[in-house]
Amino acid sequence: MFTGQIIMIFKLNKETQNLESFRSSWIPKELELEKYLLPQKDSDQLILEPSVFGEELLLVSNQVKTREKKRSDILALDRAGNAVIVEIKRDVGTLGVETQALQYLSDFSSYQGQNFIARFAKKNQSLEENIRRFLGGNIPIENINRHSRVILMARSFDRSLFSMGEWLSKSGIAFRCIEYTPFEINNEFFLSFSVAFDHSSELAYPLTFQSQAREPGYFWHNIGFAQDDWWAWLVRKRQISTGFSNQAGDEGEQILKSYVAGDVIIAYAKGKGAVGWGKVENPNTYHLLTAGDPDDRLKGTHLHRLQIAWKAVAPHLDQGIRPEILRKDFGIYHPISTSVSIDGDKGRKLIVLLNQKFAASPKKE
Repeated sequence: MFTGQIIMIFKLNKETQNLESFRSSWIPKELELEKYLLPQKDSDQLILEPSVFGEELLLVSNQVKTREKKRSDILALDRAGNAVIVEIKRDVGTLGVETQALQYLSDFSSYQGQNFIARFAKKNQSLEENIRRFLGGNIPIENINRHSRVILMARSFDRSLFSMGEWLSKSGIAFRCIEYTPFEINNEFFLSFSVAFDHSSELAYPLTFQSQAREPGYFWHNIGFAQDDWWAWLVRKRQISTGFSNQAGDEGEQILKSYVAGDVIIAYAKGKGAVGWGKVENPNTYHLLTAGDPDDRLKGTHLHRLQIAWKAVAPHLDQGIRPEILRKDFGIYHPISTSVSIDGDKGRKLIVLLNQKFAASPKKE
């Protein structure tokens, strides 16, 4: 169980040199905050911001009606294939807000497997494919939503709500509270987020590995930019990369540091498919570049780097094994996020084809 501290914003009084509590005049409405949390409509990104939620959550739908015609703010899916109900309050979360969320949970948890897809695909026609891409084939469709959980978001919480969260967790319902703080500086608006309470089972994070806690596996890894010169550079330098906020501690660093020695990385380029594979030999080679570094080929993006021993790679991205072939012949769906675990048997079969198609190993620089 985690009970965090309130994040306070203070203003320094230059005359008295005292800190004065700051309260922003900008307080977004619930629907505004929901909009900020959702992926942009003109983007193919379908995952809620990991830095806010502390994990990757696939958006299933928002403003979902229950059987009682009530509306849930956000419905998502976690890496364990379970539904996550996200409820947002503009100001203080008090006792009673969890009852509303539990009503939604009671409704949505009754849908499992294909019934879950059938229920929510009405607003999201690509839901089944998106789920397969998100879960990487590790969770069978029939096991979707065996457990559901709740995330509440508010500016602050009545601490008595945490006692209810303790009770719910003992009843098997994972419960988390996230506080947000709006503030403005020079007419620019900012939001900060912090976990105020978390009583979630470790099973809520089945794909968040610690290096000492698992055996090597097979992973999709999106190269980020489907450009031949970028791909050729990664191969020549024997690297994989991530971006996100390109800062220490962000999701990009966590992904690369989650790989262990022996992990098989299958490189994916958007629209091109599987373009090569390699092995992580030394996970301690992770490093964060500084913008402007000679190896900063993308002008301040994809600064997280990890060395990899490439084994077989496509000379050109257009020669990759296309997504439709991956689905048809291997039952593998192209990834919906930067890194997705792949079923070992399917991964090994794909490696065989990649070796046949791109037999020559890349040369060291």
